[in-house]
Amino acid sequence: MQARWLRLAVAFACGLVLLTIAVGTTLLLARLQDTARTTAVQLVQRVARVAEGTVNRHFLSVDGTLAGLTPVLAQIARDGTVDRGAASRMLRDLNFQNLNFRDIIIIRADGLPWASALAGSRSRPPPIDPDRLAEARRNGSAVISGPVRNTLTGEWTLFFLRGLALPGGEAAVVAAEVPVSVLATMLAPVGEVPGLRISVERSDGRLLASLPHDETRIGRPLSRSATTLPQDGTASEIDGRLAPGSVIAATRPLLYRDILVVASLETGAAYAAYAQDRSRLLFVALGSAGLIGALGLALNAALRQRERVEAERAAARGLLESAIESLPDGFVMFDAADRLVICNQRYRDFYAVSAPFIVPGARFEDIIREGAKRGQYPQAGADIEAFVAEIKAWHRGDNPSMERLLPDGRWVLVTERSTPDGGTVGIRTDISALKAAMADLAQARDAAAAATEAKSRFLARMSHELRTPLNGVLGLAQVLARDPALSGVQRTQAETLEAAGRHLVAVANDVLDLAKVEAGRLELRLTPVDLPALLGDCATLVRPAADGKRVEVVLEFAPDLPRTLETDQTRMRQLVLNLLSNAVKFTPEGGRVALAARPLGPPDATGLLPLRLEVRDTGPGVPEAERHAIFGDFVQLDHGKAGGTGLGLAIAAGIAEQMGGRIGCEAHARSPTGQGATFWVELGLRPAVAVVAARLAPAMAPRRSLNVLVADDVPANLAVARALLESAGHQVRCVADGALAVRALCEAPTDRPFDVVLMDVMMPNLDGMEATRQIRALPGPVARVPILAVTASAFAEDIDACREAGMDAHLAKPIEREALIAALGRLTGEAPPAAEPAARPEPESFARIPLLSRRAGAALVVPGLDPEAARSLAGEFLREMREAAEQLRGIDAAMPDRMVPAAHRLAGAAATLGATRLATAARQFQGDARRLPPETMLRLRRVLLEIAAETVQALDVPPEATPDGGAAVAVAG
Repeated sequence: MQARWLRLAVAFACGLVLLTIAVGTTLLLARLQDTARTTAVQLVQRVARVAEGTVNRHFLSVDGTLAGLTPVLAQIARDGTVDRGAASRMLRDLNFQNLNFRDIIIIRADGLPWASALAGSRSRPPPIDPDRLAEARRNGSAVISGPVRNTLTGEWTLFFLRGLALPGGEAAVVAAEVPVSVLATMLAPVGEVPGLRISVERSDGRLLASLPHDETRIGRPLSRSATTLPQDGTASEIDGRLAPGSVIAATRPLLYRDILVVASLETGAAYAAYAQDRSRLLFVALGSAGLIGALGLALNAALRQRERVEAERAAARGLLESAIESLPDGFVMFDAADRLVICNQRYRDFYAVSAPFIVPGARFEDIIREGAKRGQYPQAGADIEAFVAEIKAWHRGDNPSMERLLPDGRWVLVTERSTPDGGTVGIRTDISALKAAMADLAQARDAAAAATEAKSRFLARMSHELRTPLNGVLGLAQVLARDPALSGVQRTQAETLEAAGRHLVAVANDVLDLAKVEAGRLELRLTPVDLPALLGDCATLVRPAADGKRVEVVLEFAPDLPRTLETDQTRMRQLVLNLLSNAVKFTPEGGRVALAARPLGPPDATGLLPLRLEVRDTGPGVPEAERHAIFGDFVQLDHGKAGGTGLGLAIAAGIAEQMGGRIGCEAHARSPTGQGATFWVELGLRPAVAVVAARLAPAMAPRRSLNVLVADDVPANLAVARALLESAGHQVRCVADGALAVRALCEAPTDRPFDVVLMDVMMPNLDGMEATRQIRALPGPVARVPILAVTASAFAEDIDACREAGMDAHLAKPIEREALIAALGRLTGEAPPAAEPAARPEPESFARIPLLSRRAGAALVVPGLDPEAARSLAGEFLREMREAAEQLRGIDAAMPDRMVPAAHRLAGAAATLGATRLATAARQFQGDARRLPPETMLRLRRVLLEIAAETVQALDVPPEATPDGGAAVAVAG
């Protein structure tokens, strides 16, 4: 019964709404129609007023020009008469200055033109109505004639006529030709409204002009004269005169007799917006009515379905509860008030202690509190309320999942997320097995880390143990090799022993580098590096080995290869040398090894330039299946037949990876023999400012005999140090541990103290570190004695530890004689004897040196490049030479240090192009600039710049100047 009354109420409400829509639509349509008519009437009246003003202004402008013509003619009159030609020129000028008419003509009494602005109008009478012409002579006002077609242009035109008295008293008529199109153009801005028409008519209904233009009706009388309309501009609805249908029209007379302006708007256009709005309104009204009806029917159907929906909802809830109960994880849901809505049995099983309180409607914090009191949460601690507050904050915060330990020893992963209505849904997953697996993995990780650390300690210890005996072997071998008392055979044997010792040192260094790579402790020190020069140095270092096998080593640099890049110079050289040495080792006699470098594109968003280095050889190549394995540790495809440790490529791969690059191997596709391998490296390097290659100063040998204290626990090391130092003229005292070294320094006589201490690090009783600290704590000058750490520990952290202990420098065992002498020179501040001042250079002193070294006729040689690359790079070397010369010329004489980099650039470019004289002069200037007197230095610079200019002129030869028409730069074989 209640549902029946509810359906009747819905039907009554829908009927009432439909009636309201019908009445409102009718009233609104009537209002819209009245608004459309009022708008149209106002538009027509406004357009008529604006058109009247526009046409009046145009006609007055033309009429004013004609009225002012008499005084203008008087100005050009001579002796009371006006020359016809002068009058025509005056009219032409007037016509050029006025765009309101096309032509202006002076017509004599006989009807013939006397003067005109346009030359074509003077040869024939204008097409003017004689009656209008006569009327213009009689009246003092303007008369409008036409419209008529212009015989020259064929377009409709009007003539404005006004009587004119020529100088001398002759009566004439001046006529201004106004094209109808000009009048229509002036009316165009009045309004571009669909259905709107503006016409200029005579009182007899003849059409003079219209907008839009109607060619067929111009000059013809209309069906109804505009004089039948109200002359005050009031709009009224009449039948259309220019088109079928009714229009709303308004008429306004002009200032000129019998001329009217009519504005008319087609009623269809006037009511177009209304018709569109009516259609829309009816559509909306009908749609609304249909919608209301459909809504009523839908409500009625909805009420009928309500009972069925309630039954289906109950069934769906039961199905959902069954699905939740079937979940393998615990499920729980709380509403916006944080009260329990539903949970499954798995959830209650996890929280068995709290199960009595997990009931629908229970608050979350009450469940947590009661469970914490009864031991449900082992992590709760003594402060139950603080634990509840912490869990509640996490529960409402959409935080990451957390792990919880249950009282029975199981671990659960607790995940909770907020629902759109402000509630919370949670999942509890048993992760006990996962936790056990993670514990096993952590134990395995710790074991692996311990093994890695043990390996590192083993390598460090082995490095020390290897270097200690090697120090004796290599040191004594160096002493023997330099002993003048040895015979030739003995010296050869000593040199062989020294070479073997150096090979063992190289093996130890490779093992240490590999250990650093694997431990991730390979350090990079980024500095600006002259990359082409570095690569050239690498090629130079392997050329002796290559020359022994008659293997050609060439360089192939791309023209757009930047000169200066930021990288670790030592590691880059080590990387390239490993690849080059490997290529030379496996290339057979008469083969070829190429080192190529080119950028792979522009710098990326971080400023890194992608660069590719390639080492191509003509050896046996690497099988495709083994190309990846060759970068492993101790891998040798020839099973050691070619010698080596098999670590070079592994170290190269580690360096490339540390630099953030890639390394690989592929077949040499362009090999002339059809065999060979290409080893490539791709790196991202940052372009840097120009860098000057450092000139390595020779080791500064001390000028005086030093008193040296050597502390080492190995007798062989003491013997090596004594032999090396005494051969250099120094006095040596040897002690076996750090305590004896401290005592020796304290007991040294004041008149002959020790100048420097060579301190081993690992010694019994008192090691070198602690001995150094005690020495630095001694009173007096002895605490400042220079201490050189001489140790087999060569890791970076070992060097840092030496410096932290107070040592001044570090020298790794085995000891190289030259390195030891250089280190002593740096520590004691002993400089080599001052060189004698250079003699004043003269141009003749370099004249004996050839300007250019030539091969193959007139072609110059660029070592290491093929002909194509040489031709492409010739201009770059010449440009480098010019820029270096200009830089050298522009440096102030008071700053000789700034001249050295410019001279270095000049020497490098000159040497590359075989400019022997310039290279020699630049190197001399580079070496002597800082120590020469200013006058001599400036003279040497002037001589150097003269040689540079002569060299550039000789090298700057066009391609056709060479015998084969090629560039004047070739390659070295």
